[in-house]
Amino acid sequence: MRRFLRPGHDPVRERLKRELFQFNKTVEHGFPHQPSALGYSPFLHLMAIGTRSGAIKLYGAPGVEFMGLHEENNTVMQIHFIPDQCQLVTLLDDNSLHLWSLKQHSGASELREDHRFTLKGPPGSPPSATQITAVLPHSSREVLYLGTESGNIFVVELPSFRVLDDRTITSETVLPWIPEDYCNRRSCELVEALREHPKNPDQILIGYSRGLIVLWDRQNNKVTHHFLGSQQLENLYWQRDGSKFISCHYDGSYTQWPVSSDNRQPLPLENLMPYGPFPCKAISKIYWQTTRNGLPYIIFQGGMPRASYGDRHSISVIHGSQQTAFDFTSRVIDFFIIFSSEPTAEFDDPSAMVVLAEEELIVIDLKSAGWPAVRPPYLASLHCSAITCSHHVSNIPLKLWERIISAGSKQNVHYSNMVRYMCSHIFKKSLTAHYVGGLRSDVVLLLNRVEKGFFPEHHQQCFPFLLLPFLLFHSHPYISSLKTYEANGKFDQDMLQEMELAPVQRKIEARSAEDSFTGFVRTLYFADTFLRDSSRHCPSLWAGTNGGTVYAFCLRVPPAERRMDEPVRAEQAKEIQLMHRAPVVSILVLDGRNIPLPEPLEVAHDLSKSPDMQGSHQLLVVSEEQFKVFTLPKVSSKLKLKLTALEGCRVRKVMVANFGSCKTDDYSENDLAVLTNLGDIQIISLPFLKLQIRYPCIRKEDVSGIASCVFTKYGQGFYLISPSEFERFSLSTKWLVEPRCVVDVPEVSSNNHMHSRSVMENLLKKLNYCSERI
Repeated sequence: MRRFLRPGHDPVRERLKRELFQFNKTVEHGFPHQPSALGYSPFLHLMAIGTRSGAIKLYGAPGVEFMGLHEENNTVMQIHFIPDQCQLVTLLDDNSLHLWSLKQHSGASELREDHRFTLKGPPGSPPSATQITAVLPHSSREVLYLGTESGNIFVVELPSFRVLDDRTITSETVLPWIPEDYCNRRSCELVEALREHPKNPDQILIGYSRGLIVLWDRQNNKVTHHFLGSQQLENLYWQRDGSKFISCHYDGSYTQWPVSSDNRQPLPLENLMPYGPFPCKAISKIYWQTTRNGLPYIIFQGGMPRASYGDRHSISVIHGSQQTAFDFTSRVIDFFIIFSSEPTAEFDDPSAMVVLAEEELIVIDLKSAGWPAVRPPYLASLHCSAITCSHHVSNIPLKLWERIISAGSKQNVHYSNMVRYMCSHIFKKSLTAHYVGGLRSDVVLLLNRVEKGFFPEHHQQCFPFLLLPFLLFHSHPYISSLKTYEANGKFDQDMLQEMELAPVQRKIEARSAEDSFTGFVRTLYFADTFLRDSSRHCPSLWAGTNGGTVYAFCLRVPPAERRMDEPVRAEQAKEIQLMHRAPVVSILVLDGRNIPLPEPLEVAHDLSKSPDMQGSHQLLVVSEEQFKVFTLPKVSSKLKLKLTALEGCRVRKVMVANFGSCKTDDYSENDLAVLTNLGDIQIISLPFLKLQIRYPCIRKEDVSGIASCVFTKYGQGFYLISPSEFERFSLSTKWLVEPRCVVDVPEVSSNNHMHSRSVMENLLKKLNYCSERI
């Protein structure tokens, strides 16, 4: 049988590959890019967000997360949950409806699209005849009411999306019930809002754009009440007991209407313009929430004076004599109120307001005095400005992480640049002591030693004044390395000198065309290895350039008792010139066991094993075109892998990752994870430089995603899919972090469409979240 095997094919190795490597895109971190719609289910306690790219994301308790993507990649306009079901309906800007369901698969719930439907009119009808403007999922969970621009309301059956023609509510059916002097032979115009009666599911409140509101009896197919408004209608909302409802209008006013069996054409109880009498913006959405103390909450979006606040994005809350307008920095997409959803509850008693803006998610606590904002546990935007660089740190000591958490509320801005630290599990934002490189070659070390914020402890000015694209810190012996476009240098943190303060200078120098010369320092690397001879190892600094040159510097660090008197000296010991002269991307030293040298901080805290300093070390130099292994200290070539010549691609990112077997806990190996300019990820073995497997990860046209990719030490990675979101992926079968959530919904009888408190409590107990397989 051996003659049938291809050269280099090892069945044992192939089986081991399947146990070590597996590519998965697991979860997205950050704030959804360009949100366009918001939905909420009181039954499931889930919030849904739709985006302009057609993505739909569901969020519950921290760690509960589901995601789906429409094939059309069109903008999500509306999201509506089916009452008492794990289903929701989305409306896209192409006028298509999509039915989604949460279904269990392989022990976890997944969001899947079940049906797609496009409402079609009779032949020859204009597009406005079936252009959907309002959607109402009925509490019976059997039908869906669709209001259109023509004023007609279509009824479709769920889940088949079959149109029930005999139940269509046309404008011609409604107008005979309206006084002739109000109709004036005009159509009702488009349907703005559809609301089901909270106590009687057979009654539907229909609001038309011109201001007409009717209460439709779906059993008898007739209008029972009509409300004649004089202003253009924007939205409607029922009071909890169904005796009243409120309407909001384009002129910035809202009106309260009574509903009784005695009067078929009631007059409004109250008409108010909160910010009048001058012209105001439209109130696009409104809530009327009852409380036990008798004072209701009136919450609405918009309504501010056009002249003074025409460019503001606000939501106002009125409760008795207390009135507050919340001003947001970006456009408000939508909002909802969290209140008591028990059918037996007499009052709403709102507890919080959730607002989705274009750039953030805001939660307002309506129970506390002053209505303060609550920090959400997720959906934190990665940064307020464009992200240019990111780095992942593994094995952080517990004490250090506690200090980072304690410093999370501090803010620091230096030259309008900010460094933000996040936990890769839940991506909470925090700030801590860090290095900041400026545009004038200045390095500031910031330590959190005061309560009011960060202040500089060390400052190093480089000459000439050039941009600092790279900073490197070594925890022992507390030496920093920096590079400009012309040179690289070191900075001894322990050796401090008193200096006079200079006036603030913020001159910005643009990069010239000559900055791309081959001497540009591309990467820096600290290593304690054998540089001069094989008997003694010493701290060293390695620098790789754009011209394929590697410089090795031996660091002379004086003893601790003489650190204040003698400076740290760097002496050039080696120089390597790659023949193909491609830019050096990464430099790495392998110890005697062919394992990359660990970080000294990890060794000091027993997070990594000490390196093998008995055997011979090897130097791995990675350029954009080749991988090359040299022996140390002789620096003689040992192995080489020509990536560009064989694959036709170039190296963009590289990282050593530890891959553990999913079958046996006692086997793991270190390999290179390489991202190419084509968006592929290749895994290359160490130290023999053999290609193990290749996965397509990022589109080659996505230059920003390739440039932002970051690998971890355990075979995971992140890259930007938008300015505010990271996509997380995994290359390992063992180290996999993904939200595995299960939504277990109890059966609901057809004659009871609402649930009691006990059912909801059982549901929340069964909602398991954040099952991380690590």
